[in-house]
Amino acid sequence: MGIKEINIVDAHEAIVQKLKEAFPKCTVGDYRRETGKVVAPALALELSEIEPSDSDPGTGQLEINMRWVVYPLIHFRVKNAAREVAAIVCALAKFIDGNRFGLPVSAAKFVGGYPEDFKPAKDGYEEWRVEFEFSGMLGESVWTGEGITPETVFLGYTPLIGAENIEEYEDVTGQPLPAS
Repeated sequence: MGIKEINIVDAHEAIVQKLKEAFPKCTVGDYRRETGKVVAPALALELSEIEPSDSDPGTGQLEINMRWVVYPLIHFRVKNAAREVAAIVCALAKFIDGNRFGLPVSAAKFVGGYPEDFKPAKDGYEEWRVEFEFSGMLGESVWTGEGITPETVFLGYTPLIGAENIEEYEDVTGQPLPAS
């Protein structure tokens, strides 16, 4: 059976839910809004980048690398606001690194945490950007998981292959394959 595909909508929901569980004092949502009130402390999740992977999984699926951003935000009136948001950034880094969020993806890799550029709509808040990435598959696998799983594995070397050379084959069941 092939590798399970990722659904981007489900991925957003799963990551938001895990952030809510891990950071219960924060308002958690996805995609920042530049207008309106923000109930801080807050975390906003965005999918910022999707690129093809360099590998071919051999399943007929497209492997993609996804870069995600979480924006921790805290009101400037909170005592030691800059320190508090930095503490959230560090807690996010630890929480994110290696996490799979219950999804069929590679383990997340923490990329970095950076102070966010000034935005007039966010005036009065300390805001950072926390980036992480993981890879997943788009599309269904061509492998169904049906058929017969071999119990015995034989190794033959060319040109001594085929039914007429069966005595030249070596039983390698459960052994590492030779280098040459």
